[in-house]
Amino acid sequence: HPEVIGDIPAAPGIPRDPSKPMQVSRAVPPPTAPGPPPGLPKRLKKSKQSPAVPRDLGRWKPADDLLLINAVLQTNDLTSVHLGVKFSCRFTLREIQERWYALLYDPVICKLACQAMRSLHPEAVAAVQSKVLFSKAEEQLLTRVPSTPQPSLETFQDLLLRHPEVFYPSRTPKALQLHWQLLRQYHLLQDQT
Repeated sequence: HPEVIGDIPAAPGIPRDPSKPMQVSRAVPPPTAPGPPPGLPKRLKKSKQSPAVPRDLGRWKPADDLLLINAVLQTNDLTSVHLGVKFSCRFTLREIQERWYALLYDPVICKLACQAMRSLHPEAVAAVQSKVLFSKAEEQLLTRVPSTPQPSLETFQDLLLRHPEVFYPSRTPKALQLHWQLLRQYHLLQDQT
């Protein structure tokens, strides 16, 4: 859309005669809103942009965050968490990795998640803690319990008392017994072949 100076279209790069009035044809689009001046540094230009809103903010429930944190602290392995933890939604490994990163490094998400986790009812916290994965150290101690004769709850209570630094604080003798039974079922105890 050419700019018209008098009756002659102006060629780009050719200065116009300031003594002649400038006329603009109707074909020229209206001027756009001014942007940041071209001389500003890039960091100032970026600061005017709106911050990115995290995706799927509502999918992660406070109980999911608590479960994620406790499971990662137990296993130190996000892949194990993805395979072994049942969250309220089916999250992909990438979503779990992104959430873990956000909880660690995004101050806004971290603050909101911590506030939400603190407001959980104690029964909800206990339910989450009962789902926490067993660590390798915990399983190693459990595999030492012989497969025969059937150990009693007292055996697992004694194990908890002898190794409080190894077991997750909310572990109960019954939880240890149930996990030991799974290990025995899959022939993972030391005295099984």
